[in-house]
Amino acid sequence: MNRVFSAVLTASICFSQPVFVATALAEDHDDHSHHEGEVDGVRTVHAWARATTGKTAFVFVDIENESDRDIAITGGESEIASSVELVGFRLKDGEPDYVVLPPVPIKAGTEMVLTPDGLSLRLNGLATPLVQGEEHEIEIEFDFGHIEMFFQVEASDARHHSHVGHQH
Repeated sequence: MNRVFSAVLTASICFSQPVFVATALAEDHDDHSHHEGEVDGVRTVHAWARATTGKTAFVFVDIENESDRDIAITGGESEIASSVELVGFRLKDGEPDYVVLPPVPIKAGTEMVLTPDGLSLRLNGLATPLVQGEEHEIEIEFDFGHIEMFFQVEASDARHHSHVGHQH
């Protein structure tokens, strides 16, 4: 099992602070759009997925917990998929593999970044292919409720959101 993912999975299951993704929040974000969401001090921004013709896709997003309480991401929902699961990436026998995870904690005052080689939201049973340039709605579910936002579809080989470095 990939050593980094093993640590992530262990941290996630034990509900200790996921050190691999938690960093102190430093930026003040004032510009709001449908590409971000916020509820009670928890903010989601820069959601994206890769273009695909398959029945599965992965959504990546930055989650900022600016609240004074610990929270947990639990999964999601989208009208274009039959289900949305929180998963972790690992290499199994040298091949990419994804493991469904229990709720993963996000400590107060930290940020979690869902990335291609880490945690992500897996869209299962896509009703339609994801085409570069399109956007689709997703509800990201937490232990306190959900946040609605849109994700941008990037190139099939993208490694990050096309607006990386751009400030909200």
